[in-house]
This record gives sequence, C-alpha cells and structure tokens, in this order.
Amino acid sequence: MEVFQVEVPLRRDFAGTSCEQVIVEHTFAASYGTPYVGTYAPRENCEFNTVIFNISIKSSGINYDRLGLLFFGDIEILRTSTAMPTRTGIFWNFQKDMTIYDSLLRSEQKIIMQLDNIYDSVFTGAWDVTVTALYYNDDYDGPLTPAEIILPLSTLSSAVNSSSVFSLPNDNTTMAHTLPRNAARTVVNIVASGNGNEEFWYRHVPSEFAYTFNSTKIKDNGPFREVQLFLDGKLAGVSWPFPIVFTGGINPALWVPIVGFHSYDVPSYQIDISPWLGILCDGQPHTFSLAVAGYDSTTLLGTTNENWWISGSIFVWIDKAGNQTTAENLISTTPLPTFDLTDNTITSGVVNTSISLILNAKRHLSHSALVTTSSGTQLLTWSQELFYFNSQYWTDVTQYSSNGTLDQRTNGIETFSPLGPGASITNTFRYFISTVQNVSYPVNHDLSNSSLYGSIDHSISCGSTPILSYLTYPSVFASFNQRLATRQVGWAVEYWNNTYYQEAGAIDPAESSDGETEQWYTYSGPISDGSSDETHYSRHVKALDGYEPVLLVDD
Repeated sequence: MEVFQVEVPLRRDFAGTSCEQVIVEHTFAASYGTPYVGTYAPRENCEFNTVIFNISIKSSGINYDRLGLLFFGDIEILRTSTAMPTRTGIFWNFQKDMTIYDSLLRSEQKIIMQLDNIYDSVFTGAWDVTVTALYYNDDYDGPLTPAEIILPLSTLSSAVNSSSVFSLPNDNTTMAHTLPRNAARTVVNIVASGNGNEEFWYRHVPSEFAYTFNSTKIKDNGPFREVQLFLDGKLAGVSWPFPIVFTGGINPALWVPIVGFHSYDVPSYQIDISPWLGILCDGQPHTFSLAVAGYDSTTLLGTTNENWWISGSIFVWIDKAGNQTTAENLISTTPLPTFDLTDNTITSGVVNTSISLILNAKRHLSHSALVTTSSGTQLLTWSQELFYFNSQYWTDVTQYSSNGTLDQRTNGIETFSPLGPGASITNTFRYFISTVQNVSYPVNHDLSNSSLYGSIDHSISCGSTPILSYLTYPSVFASFNQRLATRQVGWAVEYWNNTYYQEAGAIDPAESSDGETEQWYTYSGPISDGSSDETHYSRHVKALDGYEPVLLVDD
C-alpha cells in the first residue's frame, strides 16, 4: 500500500536526466546509534544545474514512526519521518529539490543518515531506504546563483561517523565562524523538530497547571515555542514553528494512506542575516548559536522538555568583484514578545474537573543596514511580525483516561530585501490546527478494550518567496510568488486490548478502527525545472476506513 504526502510536483516531467545515481541504499533495523555512513561523489562528465533527490522507503511489520536525518558531512540537508507499517507492507517516495546545496553536490562528501529504529520480536518493521540523486541540465531564462559557501551550525560529529544534530535543551549550540570579507548575502537555514516529550508541544500547558488533575500530569512548559538564532549573543531572527503531526500523532489511523503536512519533508526556517554583513565581514570570528524557548507563565522565554533536534547552516554568496563588504547604520529592534494568558479551572468538591486555557502572543523584530558591495550601496532589511493564539480545554484526566481539545493559530509576515533596488519582498503564512483526543484505558485490559478517538482540522495558507530559492533561482522565483493553501480534516477511532502490545494495535491492521481523512490542496507559482510559466496545481483526496483495505477517492 502506498502511503503518500500530498504536495505539488517539483517538475512537470522527471524524465530527461543528465545522469542519476543511488547515493543511499540501506536497511535500518536495530539502528539506534548506528547510522548509515557512505560517500557521495558527483558523476563524472555529467552537466547539471538542478538536482532532485528521490527518497523511497518501504517496510512491513509493526513499528512506530521514526525520524530520519540526512547529512553531507556536518551539514543537515534533509529531515524526514516515516509512516507506520502494516504486516502486509507499505511504501512511499517523495522528491526534494536540493539545488540550493550546489556547492556541496559538486564535491565529495561523507554521507551520514540517522534513522534510529527498534527491531525485535515485537517491533518487526525495518526500513528499506533508497535515496537517488537525479541531475538535470535545465534551460533557465537567467543564471542560477547558488551560494558559494555553506558552513555548518552543528555538533561537527561527522569525524566520528555520527550525525551532527544538537539536542536541546541540553546541548551548547554556540560555535564561531569567520566569514569571507567579500560576502554579499548571507542566510541561515535552520531545521528544528520537537521529539520525545516535545513531539506534541502545542498541547502542553504552563507548568503551574500541569497537576490540575491531582496525581495525573499534563505535559508542561507551555504550548508556545520559539526557535531562535543569535549572532554574537544578539537575537538575529526567530521562527514560530509549524505544528507537525507525525504519523503516530493524535490517532495513527488518521494517516493511512494520507500522511500529515511535512511528515516526509520536515520544514526548515530561513533567516536573512545580510544586514549584519558590516560586522560579519571584518575578518574576525563571530559566534552563532541556536535555541528553542517556551513560555511558562512565570518565565517569559524559558526552557522546554526533552528534546528538540536542531541544526543549521550558513549560506554565503560572494561578491567576486569586491575586496570587503562594509555597512553602516545597523538598526536592530528586538523587543521581547508579549503574552496574555487566561485560565479557568472548574472544581467539584476538592477535585478539579476541567481546565480551560487561552494564550495569546505577538512579536516584532527587525534589522536593517546600508550595505556596500562592488554593486553599490543598498538598504538590506530583515523584519518579522508574528502572532499566536492557543486555546485548550482538558477534562476527565486520570490514570485511565483523558479528554482534550486544542485550537492553535500562528500568523506571520516576514520581509527581506531583493537583489538590487526595489521594494522589499514580503512573505505571509498562516498555520491552523484543531484537535480532539479522547483516550480510555480500562483497569482490566484483558477483558475490556482500550479506545482512542482523535480528530483533526489542520491547514496552511501562505504567499511566499523562499529566500534560499529566490537567491538560487532569481530568474524563476523573482517572477512569481508561491501561493499555497491546503487543509486536512479527519477523524478516527480505534479499539484494542492486551492481546496486542499496548498501542501496537494502532499499527496493526488486525485491530479495529474506523474513520476518514480528507485533504484539499491548491498551489500556484514557480517550480524549479527551467520553466518561465506559472504553475497551477490542485488535488483532492479522501480515504475511508483506515488500514487495509482502504477506499481512496482522488480527483
């Protein structure tokens, strides 16, 4: 059974490659602490200017969803997660445009792929992974201009054959880099995802409410998260992350055969630090550090639970005709975000029976400077306006049950400077997620079924020009703004008992489940295949009954 992620095709036609090669072919079985290690080398006598990775995975058996990280040396270039297998087997494949990593793709690299997996008598699903690089020599209207230098923000662990990902809040992420004196544009790309006790961070409560229901704890440190980038200890930019629901989330039966947004391509967050070039191009080392902060009512920007996996990379474009980039009048505005929390706890006798929490937040930050290169002097800016709303209602939280509802919205406006004179480029986004989850575990699991009900309403709406794509494909991404709108709605209920490993029934078609998932997807904008035309794409899918057999409506 194919388990797929709805997304716009990267090309109208994947045929016509200049060349192609398999760069990873590996089975991840009992793979905790033992990543795949190999070598990448570009194909000889292969002319290319566009590179697509095709990632194919298959599995059969029982297992949970797992996180995968792919590194070239110490630079993470792709993060993904898996679907949950069935005994009869599943497969999927997806494509990712890798052209922004052109300078890495043209030289030999150590490949490290981490996909930690348990494989034993209970968890019988191994992951057969193949990554194929597809090289194209496309005919663009203008030149491609990928970054000449890419520097890591990571643990630098490739020398010992380990992935170079930071684990927060425990790791120290501060490291120093000396940039070329003639850097012309610089962008930091950050990959961050909550895992373990942070996978459902958006359903956490401030710590003071964690024990509202006496001895049963709701996960704490609040439902707000901010990914932060610091330069020389000063805040350069942030991201309020997208609430990814992996294929084990809310209710696993929701995600067969349609997975949630970004399950297969965990998003990165891009921050333009070009206004800082006057400082960064002085020939001296400067510190970069990454952080993930939460809101905990008594601590404005406090810690999180374990753990967030985070890494970054610094993309540098060189002014080949210039000796040193200079700048003046760096103006930074970085006030703290503002928060407003309201709560309502209802008590029956001495027992709390329900709690309602609403958290609002907003933040503004901006940086600007007059930056001079051989092309002249230009005002370079980076600004962000971010807005957040989270509403939760919890009741009947005990050792054997819980009922929770969530509504969360994150809106943002980000602006950065164009290549050459002109108005700033504005990106907008809106993330929405609404969930209901009711869990019941009977005291006697052998005689009575446990049950899990989950529903979701999840959407993305954005109009954007990704900074790295724009700087890499100026002739393509300067012509059209990407406009994406997609929404998933679904519900599912499952039943199982102790004849199955606890919740393994949720990944075994032998147990009982009902439900449906539906998604609408529309896109207009550029695709990276050399075409100068605007692409329009839409798809509607609906799956009924979960697991196999699946009734899939696709139009």
